[in-house]
Amino acid sequence: MTTFDINPAETQEMEAPEASGIEVRDLDGLYHAQRASPASLFQPHPVNGTGFIYIEQGEGEHRIDGGVYPYQAGSLIFVDEGQRHAFDPSDRPQGKMVTIPSSFFTECAFTIRHSNFVPFRLSLLCAPVLQLTPDQSASCKRLLSQIAAAKNDVGIDAIMLQLLFSALVHKLSNYSSHQRSVANDPCRQRFDEFLALLEEGYQQGREVKCYANQMALSYKQLNQLCKRCSGRTAKQLIDLRVNLAITRKLREEGGCIQAIADEFGFDDITNFVRYFKRHNRMTPSCYRAAYQGQRHHPDD
Repeated sequence: MTTFDINPAETQEMEAPEASGIEVRDLDGLYHAQRASPASLFQPHPVNGTGFIYIEQGEGEHRIDGGVYPYQAGSLIFVDEGQRHAFDPSDRPQGKMVTIPSSFFTECAFTIRHSNFVPFRLSLLCAPVLQLTPDQSASCKRLLSQIAAAKNDVGIDAIMLQLLFSALVHKLSNYSSHQRSVANDPCRQRFDEFLALLEEGYQQGREVKCYANQMALSYKQLNQLCKRCSGRTAKQLIDLRVNLAITRKLREEGGCIQAIADEFGFDDITNFVRYFKRHNRMTPSCYRAAYQGQRHHPDD
């Protein structure tokens, strides 16, 4: 899996990026599986990958990084890698747990070339609970059923799974954007402004101060805004966006490492390699070789 560790890795891991995939599991199955595990779903535990919980039945409170978020039938609860969350033991909601590896986001963005993926993922950090209308909930449930069926069909083309996921992202992005535009929350609006600036300028600048100046904020104020809305610093969000774009470039055919470094504003190839390795625990050339090896030998 492509990771976004902000701490430099001491050793270089030569593992290939995780094979793409999206997992859709019934919550009942998770409750049953956890009986044999010392870890409890009802105590804070780490999130593996990006994902969301689709609530079909139930009403209670979900805990994410110490925050308490009410939910009901039709709620989508978004969680992201690095967070800690816990289910409500007094409710045991019914529904689906959807887990999406970071590499799957990258592959979908590369294959489908749609701009929704990265802004969608970053905007989820702003509002972890999305309440769907009955019609929206029914549409989401149908797509999740199709994704689960496609995932279990060994003969299906991987592109079909990515197209189904793209349709789901497009729907949820539209639902989320509409709710954010209705909500009168100045902090959320300013955070959306930062995400829009980041989407436009991530290739030209990775400095927090640059974005703060464009928003007439200080470095500290922009960090406080990002922490409040997403739980992450502005630098972490910038690096997340840049790293996703770089990994996408490395998956494309052709294009030397030096050219990619130049495109993202790295004056020195050594600095580019160091930056990439810090976030992915392998060099750009190793990442590209591992990905190409997966493509040419998918069953190994």
